[in-house]
Amino acid sequence: MLKKVSALLLSLLITGGQAVNAAALGIKDINVNSGIKNVIVMVPDGMSDGAVSLSRWYKSYDANTKKADKTVTLAMDELVSGSVRTYWENFKGEPGAITDSAPAGTAMATGKKTHDKHVGVSPYDTKRPYATTLEAAESLGKSTGIIATSNIQHATPAAFSSHYFDRSRYDIIGEQQVYQGIDVLLGSGSMYLTEPYRKDGENLIDELKSMGYEYVTTKSEMDSVKDGKLWGMFAPDAMAYDMDRKIKTGTNADQPTLAGMTKKAIELLSKDEDGFFLLVEGSKVDWAAHANDPVGVISDVLAFDDAVKVALNFAKSRDDTMILYASDHGNGGITIGTTQTDSSYPSDPVTKFIEPLKKASITGEGIAAALNEERTNIKSVMSKFYGIDDLTDEEESAIKAADAASMNYTVGPIISKRANIGWTTTGHTGEDVTLYTYLPGNQRITGTINNTDIAQAVANAWGVNLNNLTLEFYTDANKAFSDKGAKTEVDKTYPDNPELKVTKGDTVIIIPENKNYVIINGKKVISPSVNIQTNDIFYVNKEIIALIK
Repeated sequence: MLKKVSALLLSLLITGGQAVNAAALGIKDINVNSGIKNVIVMVPDGMSDGAVSLSRWYKSYDANTKKADKTVTLAMDELVSGSVRTYWENFKGEPGAITDSAPAGTAMATGKKTHDKHVGVSPYDTKRPYATTLEAAESLGKSTGIIATSNIQHATPAAFSSHYFDRSRYDIIGEQQVYQGIDVLLGSGSMYLTEPYRKDGENLIDELKSMGYEYVTTKSEMDSVKDGKLWGMFAPDAMAYDMDRKIKTGTNADQPTLAGMTKKAIELLSKDEDGFFLLVEGSKVDWAAHANDPVGVISDVLAFDDAVKVALNFAKSRDDTMILYASDHGNGGITIGTTQTDSSYPSDPVTKFIEPLKKASITGEGIAAALNEERTNIKSVMSKFYGIDDLTDEEESAIKAADAASMNYTVGPIISKRANIGWTTTGHTGEDVTLYTYLPGNQRITGTINNTDIAQAVANAWGVNLNNLTLEFYTDANKAFSDKGAKTEVDKTYPDNPELKVTKGDTVIIIPENKNYVIINGKKVISPSVNIQTNDIFYVNKEIIALIK
């Protein structure tokens, strides 16, 4: 009874007094009888609660009337249901309070804690792959999708779709994603799929096309796809902030929004009668928070909220879809108010904080493109795009000296000061984050959970044991084949493409790393999972082990 009363009070708080009839659930209450066929996991990377509050006030404020509409809410407000602990663990089981995206994403994807820099693998010396909820969906015949506004090889999407102990190895992560069998992948990072970035000489874009993917690079091309497998790369590296895309011309102008990509992915994936799994990451809240750029934070939080609305509308239209989401960690220690408002805050209106932000029409990242090569137009650019007419000589010098790639680190604090937005760090923070959920029957998961429980909730809904799936998908091939009397040898003739050669009698199996197939006596055999190699140990599906008698 207490749980249900708490859920009612929570609903009243987040909807301004209009109760949402949401039943309270725990992780263990979710099972195969819950009627859940589709799962949408959403991650607003690095989104602190302060960022949500600021974005809501920004959305509610009318710059013309200089008034804030207190009734304005975000789509995500309706889904607030609890909180999430985000700590990481090393191989000794020692916890760390402030996590990074790689271990946090791994926890959310696999139900297992791991060490910094690791995606989809254990914190132990073996760095054994852990099966993910995306792979669980594939094992059940469901369609899968991944969306991100960063390059898709970045930590969070990587944690759901690849396995490696170094999150920065975009070449390895990208190759695994290509062979993972994902049905819809939308984001950016095309530069990591071909030379000159790739040292193995492989052109993974050509490989995707040969696999039957519709490969697109613009919003209009994406919108035209009505069925089949879709792979969209809308920038060589990361996509632009929504706010910058509205101002800029050129390649950024035809990038889709996060909401648009979410809508397209759901449209395609929902055609599968077996259901689907979809990961949606709003990637660059994190990047803006690192730079202490409140404009960038607001741009990406609101873009993410638009995507939440798309997902929620879909879930509400049926009775078989679960939405789970939470930030992977806090970032920046963002506050509405600083030491400058210590004595004035009792009388400070919303105007004081939001009006300076409303004058900005591009993010700190977008400013770099507006400056001329000599940077002689700094004052005019800051006036036009930020409404700042009192730029100091020191601030102008800082902008002039800033690297274009990190301009937001200079411009962010300049606008923050004028808006009285505080920051404690340019790094991550260790507080709990908000849990957002929606389940069939308008139910919610309540209480304080661990980030690993997000993966567990998905596994429970589908009756999947992730530990067993790990054993099935990722057997130590070196040991398993040796136990069968076969000879194993790691072939590094091509260092960027090592292979495990297995020989027994007249049977020869070649197992290439990061691929979803093996070559047995010259014939390609498709594997249900990708071959993973760590320190010369190959982890393969049990079906591959069975090829040797």
